[in-house]
Amino acid sequence: MGPFTFPNTARTRWFLWAVVALTALAAAIRFPTLGLQSYRHDEAVTAGRVLFAGLPRTMHEVWSGESTPPLYYLLAWSWSHLFGVREVGLRSLSAIFGTATVPFAYLAGRELVGRRTGLALAAIVAVEPMLVWYSQDARAYALLVLLCTAALFFFLRARRTGAVRDLAWWAVFSALALSAHYFAVFPLAIEAAWLLLAARPLRRVLWALGGVALGGLALAPIALHQAGDKNNDWIASFGLPGRLRETGIGFFVGEAGLLKHALIPAALYGLAIALLLFRGGASEKRGAATALTIGAGTVLLAVGLAVAGQDYVLGRNLLPALIPLALLGAAGIAAPRARWPGAAVGAALCAYLLAFCVYADFRPALQRDDWRGVAERIGPAHGPRAILVWEQGDEPLSFYLGGTQARVKWKQWRLAPRAVREVDVVSGRPPPRSARSALPPSFHRVGRADLARMTVLRYRAARPRRLGWAPIAGNFTGYSNNAVLVDRP
Repeated sequence: MGPFTFPNTARTRWFLWAVVALTALAAAIRFPTLGLQSYRHDEAVTAGRVLFAGLPRTMHEVWSGESTPPLYYLLAWSWSHLFGVREVGLRSLSAIFGTATVPFAYLAGRELVGRRTGLALAAIVAVEPMLVWYSQDARAYALLVLLCTAALFFFLRARRTGAVRDLAWWAVFSALALSAHYFAVFPLAIEAAWLLLAARPLRRVLWALGGVALGGLALAPIALHQAGDKNNDWIASFGLPGRLRETGIGFFVGEAGLLKHALIPAALYGLAIALLLFRGGASEKRGAATALTIGAGTVLLAVGLAVAGQDYVLGRNLLPALIPLALLGAAGIAAPRARWPGAAVGAALCAYLLAFCVYADFRPALQRDDWRGVAERIGPAHGPRAILVWEQGDEPLSFYLGGTQARVKWKQWRLAPRAVREVDVVSGRPPPRSARSALPPSFHRVGRADLARMTVLRYRAARPRRLGWAPIAGNFTGYSNNAVLVDRP
């Protein structure tokens, strides 16, 4: 029986329609609100700097300025020429990837344990806030999750059957996952080692591994060049334990969720694990052990690499571990002996996750910073102008101002002070009452706008004045690393 062949029975048809309904639910959560939030920094880089009219220029930007492989950008470049680079058009590609992950999650759960587990996993994936967040993100993460989930499904089949077709599909999806994000190497390495130990005939496994290895070798020059640019060195400046804690919270309630939001789903997940341990049968426990090996192994390998000096541990980079770890809870919820407690825990968990996704749509504090709103408040320039913002805001603010702003580094400014008549200061936290403007007295505050977490203060002089770096960068933004944007000539 092929991977997508199902017996034509009433029970099978019920499961298939249930998966269709969950896939539709996933789409209903992801697509209608694609334009609700403005781009964050990395999305603005994708839309405003990477996706140029010419594909060679886009690939050059990936080579010189990015830290991920080129597959997503190739797809996004083609997609943007059909649907544009605004939020709904560009993010819809990720929404498709996120929605398509639901049936593959069902297939993986069905293959590992059974149809009930597959359905429970599909339900969790459909409403999981972290997966919803990156299904509405113009970056490679939704594609990474989709490809790793597809690779997981074919790995499970290949481990059982040893069939050429299953091994070939595992190799294809594994190579594509590596082409989407380098962190795919961790679950794929575990799966590859497992196939070497368990699948037979060994000759077929070696051919499949050879195909994945060739794909990895093709990516090696890109990875080495990007690593040399040190684009991700900032990650290690934050403590590893704190990042792992944030990852754990994010896996329950998404990127913007807080610990208090994660307590209920974490407790429900703990109950699901208890059901697995005390009510699960041998098949559920064997399947959960496999999922735990891949999920926890992915995290441990990434942490081990970080301890060795290559620290890129972030919640979004660890997304390949999320679905295998969710599979543990799904196995406990769906265990036949769990009966109504399992159904109650599963329903409560999915209901909470769905409610939190809806709740976040009405809470700006749980959303991306509103750079689109800031750009609207700042508006077009009425003379030479400088805008002070923290570093994560320079790209999105420039994008929403129509690309008419350019970032000036402090060394350039130090060598050549600029004449400006207006200075706009964007802060990520409300300025304290004790905060004083570092601008000369000739600049008077003429406006203030408050947008959720952000505040915009506008200063203006009667005529353009030449300013150095310090009087501008010395103003309060709430962050230590700031950027200054100036209007292009």
